[in-house]
Amino acid sequence: MARRGSLKIYFGYSPGVGKTYRMLKDAHEKSRRGIDVLVGYIDANSSNDTKELMEGLDLLPFKQIFSSKGMITEFHLEGALFRKPQIILIDEMAHANADGSKHEKRFQDIEELLEAGISVYTTVNAHQIESLSRVVNEDLKIPFEERIPDYIFDFAESVEFIDLEPEELIRRYREGKINSRNRTLNVLKGSFNKNNLDKLRELSIKRTTERINKVCNWS
Repeated sequence: MARRGSLKIYFGYSPGVGKTYRMLKDAHEKSRRGIDVLVGYIDANSSNDTKELMEGLDLLPFKQIFSSKGMITEFHLEGALFRKPQIILIDEMAHANADGSKHEKRFQDIEELLEAGISVYTTVNAHQIESLSRVVNEDLKIPFEERIPDYIFDFAESVEFIDLEPEELIRRYREGKINSRNRTLNVLKGSFNKNNLDKLRELSIKRTTERINKVCNWS
């Protein structure tokens, strides 16, 4: 039986803080050390900086799924299991897969990869953690549907909080440096102000601290 892979989550309070960028930077560092790294899924609409960082890394072709909405590109779980890299990068852990996929949620794809002995680097936003999603919905009145159970966040081998001052995030958004077609940003657009971003950041820091305390208590 294969040894279980390890999970690293790049965690941020909002899209655009640099989670995917940091994940790709780390992937290049691992690749330079001779570790077999595969990019499993990064959004094709990512920023130019992100696309440039993908150069030089091995890319897994997307899976094409035909639906009533047309052709949809998804992470190719079967291809990843066949290729079996040491580390695979998969953006947006909370993503809901298209009908016809093996699993309903991308985090279930990731769990299967971990069971197969493949380590995973992935990204999560604060509102996508189940317990925080309820707070965001109720306090900030921002509805989100895609989420992951808290236990996945708490039991990950590593969580790296990617931080950015809200003022800088707003500036980058206004200058067009953040993918404007990001679905989450479209939902956030009416609430993309410093007060709400401060609240999301505060919730993220608090949740990261809670996770650290839980890990210390388990040790």
